Amino acid sequence: MPDKFLAVEDAHVSFGNGDAQVRALRGISASFERGALSLVMGPSGSGKTTLLSLLGCLLSPDDGTVFVDGVLVNALNGEQKAALRRTKIGFVFQSFRLLHSLSALDNVCLGLEIRDPKQPERMTTARELLVHFGLGDKLNHEPDGLSPGEKQRVAIARALAGKPPILLADEPTASLDAEAGRNICQILRNQVEQHGKTVVVVSHDSRWQEYAHRTIILSDGQIKHQEQVTNS
Repeated sequence: MPDKFLAVEDAHVSFGNGDAQVRALRGISASFERGALSLVMGPSGSGKTTLLSLLGCLLSPDDGTVFVDGVLVNALNGEQKAALRRTKIGFVFQSFRLLHSLSALDNVCLGLEIRDPKQPERMTTARELLVHFGLGDKLNHEPDGLSPGEKQRVAIARALAGKPPILLADEPTASLDAEAGRNICQILRNQVEQHGKTVVVVSHDSRWQEYAHRTIILSDGQIKHQEQVTNS
């Protein structure tokens, strides 16, 4: 495997025991290019979210290895994995996971505070991110006052707080209408083209295929097909 910037090698993951055991990943090997948007697709139960959890240092393989920013994750303890997540990875979820008692601005500020409690000018940085994503007039709105597309843009701004080089997105457009979904696709593609981020998107949404540099199809915990795409 030539590039171990972000990769799994011969990774096996199972859940449960005995007759109830489910083999979520079966010796999967995949590397994700720096500065590219990779799309992972497949039916429910194919191992997509399990793979993303390995890349996000949220889960350890039963066998095999995981590399994040070139670091062998298997060799790290829990505290070191948490530090790697905090500094190197931003997460975006289908359910947004915003704190409903906080404004959009404070949600993004919290992301900055978690990454670096000593970071100065958190409010300024958070405001700049939200304005960049077209939310300058919604800074003081709580999540319940935002549309689903606006909530996801706040969540992306929070994920990008602290400038992590890697962005992992789990079904980020599943709950959005066509226009809002395309907007999120373009935002994450722009993070690759304009800022050199490495983005991995897990999705059932076929709209992502026109924005991805590479598509990986999983089936029963294994790679069924992968395709490198040349996009304009």
